[in-house]
Amino acid sequence: MSPNTLLNKNMLSPIGSFLYKLFRYILLLGISYVALFPIIKMLSASLTMPEDYFAGNSGFVPPRPTFENFKNSQAYFPFWKPAKVTILITFTSTIVSVFICSLVGYGLGRYKFKGSNLVYAAVLFTIIMPIQTAQIPLTYYYRWFDFFGIGKLVGLFTGKDLTVNLLPNLGSFLIPAVFGVGLKSGIFIFLFRQFFAGMSKDLEEAAKLDGCSPFKIYWKVMLPNIIPVLVTVILLSTIYYWNDSLVTGMSNLNMGRPLMVEVESLIALRVGANQLSAMRMEVEYYSILLLAVLPLVAVFIFCQKFFVECMDRSGSKG
Repeated sequence: MSPNTLLNKNMLSPIGSFLYKLFRYILLLGISYVALFPIIKMLSASLTMPEDYFAGNSGFVPPRPTFENFKNSQAYFPFWKPAKVTILITFTSTIVSVFICSLVGYGLGRYKFKGSNLVYAAVLFTIIMPIQTAQIPLTYYYRWFDFFGIGKLVGLFTGKDLTVNLLPNLGSFLIPAVFGVGLKSGIFIFLFRQFFAGMSKDLEEAAKLDGCSPFKIYWKVMLPNIIPVLVTVILLSTIYYWNDSLVTGMSNLNMGRPLMVEVESLIALRVGANQLSAMRMEVEYYSILLLAVLPLVAVFIFCQKFFVECMDRSGSKG
């Protein structure tokens, strides 16, 4: 091999490595920009005066930053009232859903029983089935909730079915969560099952020798060892319940409408406004959207370490 050939190979190696790194960084920057653009857009528009925004000279940096859009939007959109309703729905439903899904995932991951594969297949089916297909039946069912058929049996003797309307209260959220079919519960059960199935059996055997019951093994031994997936499921459940407007929209809660349902109603308000008001409301609309997503951004930043660790380990077993 000639000296010129060796020289060319030695030169191509660092050049190829540099080009690969350059391509990788450009690709990551592009993906990051696409992911962060909505938040950057909301932040920029919400701090821009309406005349500057529609003049087209603001860009991403407002020429005259202002917080007036946040103040003016409160005149027709009281943010904190629907936010409190959303916080209550999200907190209660997430707590119940995480506990039930972890319990189901523990049973599917650590115990083999007749029909376990069928149950797991049903769980996976709930992941791919869109909730929109069940919206009308669910609305009807929760409007005349008969306690899983018991109300109809009572009706055979009394002549009138025993039913209760769950749409004005949290029952339409908590009952599905209790039975493991809440918002995205199939995904959560899958994640828990993957973690529990990959844990060492030595922990379980040692706990049994100490006289622990199956539930105590789950609660005292297994659950403390799956903190990454636990935090991840709490994060995902919070995001799903916070952003939901379909399930929450079909409920007529006595305490008021949730945040995202109110945000969607602003679209009709903007359509019905005159041109000048619509222009002003657009930047105010961005300020409302920013307030709505900031809590989720803060939660994700706090939990991202556990989220990455969970995604890294959920596909492994053993």
